[in-house]
Amino acid sequence: MASRPVPRSVAVAVGALVLGTAAAMTWYGLALAGDGSYYLVRVLGTEAVFGPDFRVLVNVVRQAPVLAVAAAGVTDTHPLTLVHGVGQLIIPAFVWSAAILLTRADRLAFSAVTMTTALCVTSTWFFNVSESVLAVPLTVLVAVLLWQPREWRRGEVALAATASIVLVASYETTLLTGIILATWGALRARRETTRRGRYATAFVAGASILSVLGAVAGINAGPGPTNAQSFMYFVLSVEPRPFYLALAGIAALVAAWAYAPPGAVRRALLAAGAVAVGAGVVATDQTTTAAFEARGGASIAGLLVALFLFSEWLVRHRPSAQERRSVAVPDWFLLVPVAMTAVVCIANVAESRSWSRSLDAFRAEVSHAEGITSASDVLPANRQAVLWDWTASSLSLIVRPSADAGVLVDRQPSYVPFPPAAAREQLDDTYVWRR
Repeated sequence: MASRPVPRSVAVAVGALVLGTAAAMTWYGLALAGDGSYYLVRVLGTEAVFGPDFRVLVNVVRQAPVLAVAAAGVTDTHPLTLVHGVGQLIIPAFVWSAAILLTRADRLAFSAVTMTTALCVTSTWFFNVSESVLAVPLTVLVAVLLWQPREWRRGEVALAATASIVLVASYETTLLTGIILATWGALRARRETTRRGRYATAFVAGASILSVLGAVAGINAGPGPTNAQSFMYFVLSVEPRPFYLALAGIAALVAAWAYAPPGAVRRALLAAGAVAVGAGVVATDQTTTAAFEARGGASIAGLLVALFLFSEWLVRHRPSAQERRSVAVPDWFLLVPVAMTAVVCIANVAESRSWSRSLDAFRAEVSHAEGITSASDVLPANRQAVLWDWTASSLSLIVRPSADAGVLVDRQPSYVPFPPAAAREQLDDTYVWRR
């Protein structure tokens, strides 16, 4: 039974929620969370794209806005922080929103992509410096485009080509997703009836193969065993647990409509899925630490939604196969992805406001400090959310009101990118926070 399309107003509202959340988090300065302040210092200090070579293309997209504004002569680090957030948060939000809108024709695909979006937003955006924050939605977007039942329009060809190019050097998890997209692109190219369709899907397949090679090279070359081991630890240990609980709930909800027969089995899957999603979302911590841990899970979520869409596409092109669903997804089920998105977006904005108050306290202490001062000694216990083990010196450079302001440092940093005494040398004296 064919699924009726999602009302346009619903899809637009969900996309607007995601974009609005990204804009709010950008306004509150969340682009500086985690390693964000260090990245901004390096980009401004070197006037070049910063990051591992095998993630360079995704970093070009994310850092281009800051480089462009800095090249225009802007030295106020407050607007530069906001522009930094455009690359870190708003561009990924646009990609997620595009994927959501493009699945409007099918209610289950829309629900799967929307719930995955909501889960990744609430779980990873507080560590938005991770390249996976853009690489995962780009992967989902390419999968959504390949899933489209109709021939690609010119705009979709451009979108698929651009996303595929960026994914060539984006994140090491393309080792798995690249294989799926390459296989899918090659299969779709064989079925295309127009030259444009064949060339476009073949291009996606070729770029995806390159992304696999780039992922292999990236794993072997960097960004280092510590990063790779940390990533794999949180994947293999199934941490953070609330993320995987919610992900299991999403899988159960999708399986209930896609694969389960009508009756008790379907009702049980729907009930268990709803409980798991609700419990996982409620238990999720909107903190930098939790978001850092969830980046591996987000990659797995992107992989699973791509696999689901691929399986749907394969069944659609097998006339002899059993009908995909025994019933159409009802109207009431759309409340689940919409409500989930609304809840996580409200939670993210509320926690961003709290994080912003910690940033204000940090700025005040930088203004008052003389020389080098321990950040944990001067910040109140309830205003230390901005501290991230080793980035206090970098954050001090971004929020300083003048070049000779104090430098706050971490008590026992796990990594020292530059000696605190040499902080002023990292950034031209003209870069100050003038708000």
